[in-house]
Amino acid sequence: MAFNIVLMRNKSEAIKVTKTTETISTVTGVLKESTSIIDPVIKIECDLSTVTTCNYLSIPTFGRFYFVNNITSINHGIVEFSCHCDVLSSFANAIKANKAIIKRQENKWNLYINDGSFRIYQNPMIVTKNFPNGFNAHEFVLAVAGAVNPSNS
Repeated sequence: MAFNIVLMRNKSEAIKVTKTTETISTVTGVLKESTSIIDPVIKIECDLSTVTTCNYLSIPTFGRFYFVNNITSINHGIVEFSCHCDVLSSFANAIKANKAIIKRQENKWNLYINDGSFRIYQNPMIVTKNFPNGFNAHEFVLAVAGAVNPSNS
């Protein structure tokens, strides 16, 4: 089965959903006998010197993107690519269409969700003041919480 393969250079991290790529060339390749769609081994008729910088490829027929794990020169003009499926880029549209409550993100967080990672410190502020006239008949304890401006008390 022959199909088109877009050879690329990936400039992004592997864990990024939308990758920044540069297209090297588009070629036609065939699958090796009994190969996987997840980890395919593809033979391409091309010059080895043109694909040495290739670390990423796309097979539109499969609707997937692949990391290139290994490039092997079989003989003059035949190059074999061992690949592994990039699940994040292959299914990026489905991932982006999901709606979820994110429990923890590096830059934005929700203070209403206690995830155990956001530290809050409660330092009590105790101020004792004497009443100028004291108490005559009974003893009272006055407690105030949540002063507007504690420095003016």
